[in-house]
Amino acid sequence: MSAITGLLYPDHHPINVEHLHRMIQTLLHRGPDGKDLWYEQQIGLGHCLLWTTPESLLEKLPLSNSSQTLVLTADARIDNRADLIQELHLNTPEKITDSALILAAYEQWGEACPEYLVGDFAFAIWDATRQHLFCARDHFGVKPFFYYASEQVFAFASEIKALLCLPNIPKELNEVRVADYLTLMLFDPQITFYQKVLRLPPAHKMTVNALTVQITPYWSLDPEYELQLESDQAYADQFQKIFTEAVRCRLRSAFPVGTMLSGGIDSSSITCTAAHLKQQAQDQTKLPTFSAVFNEITASDEQDYINAVVNQYDIDNHAIQGDQFGPWTDYQQVIAQQDEPLFASNLH
Repeated sequence: MSAITGLLYPDHHPINVEHLHRMIQTLLHRGPDGKDLWYEQQIGLGHCLLWTTPESLLEKLPLSNSSQTLVLTADARIDNRADLIQELHLNTPEKITDSALILAAYEQWGEACPEYLVGDFAFAIWDATRQHLFCARDHFGVKPFFYYASEQVFAFASEIKALLCLPNIPKELNEVRVADYLTLMLFDPQITFYQKVLRLPPAHKMTVNALTVQITPYWSLDPEYELQLESDQAYADQFQKIFTEAVRCRLRSAFPVGTMLSGGIDSSSITCTAAHLKQQAQDQTKLPTFSAVFNEITASDEQDYINAVVNQYDIDNHAIQGDQFGPWTDYQQVIAQQDEPLFASNLH
């Protein structure tokens, strides 16, 4: 959960460093492990670092290539590292950060590079040779990317508040989004509760230069494709293989990893798979899990299902008394971090 931000003045107006600093300060809660910025003439990029993966301990962002023609800021976890390192012919893989992989992928494949990346990512690359800013967001939009575009400035950030702290970005309510929210029709992947603030849709890339902002998809589900296997068990095996690999990727961390265990099928499956993978790796530490329990409002309690999971593996479960919390608990802090009205009333 690092943070990225940036400013580009299409009319070649010199970068306002104070504005870039202000945006970074607004996002420090996302990146307590370091902050930095880079700027040159009309372009500036910022980054707030949160260490997560082992490689992230080596991160230094914004990151330039050897010729200083490309500069990257990224919030990313790249999961197909081994494939990329082999295909890009890179050495010393243990020292290659995920951001360095993204930059190398752009050098190799240009604006097609998101098609080669597997993981969660939002990034922006200033290409000095082409004089444009290239941005992309992961396939399912796990990593956030908000932006504002006008004839005077293009600004982007991981959170809306980092845009609204700038003096010339209007705070006009988007009544269409309000209506969508009230009718539970949040289908538009671009609009926000602010008229002029947009989000880059999942699986899309964007190129910004002095004249245009071009947004195109780089991936979509093929509605015609149908996987043909020989039996129901074969489908189950194939799903389990993909699911296990997805959990394995998220266990790659510089620090202990835990799971939220509600007792439902989703979180129980993730927890069991994570615990099983730790066993296979002969990891002797217990898997921490976190569960909301309801000793007073028993109709909401799922402790029987939670215990069924906990009793299978070496798990250290932490129970949170859900009866003591409600949708209004710390709501001001929650809204301050979310920037927009919440879809789920149990987000606390």
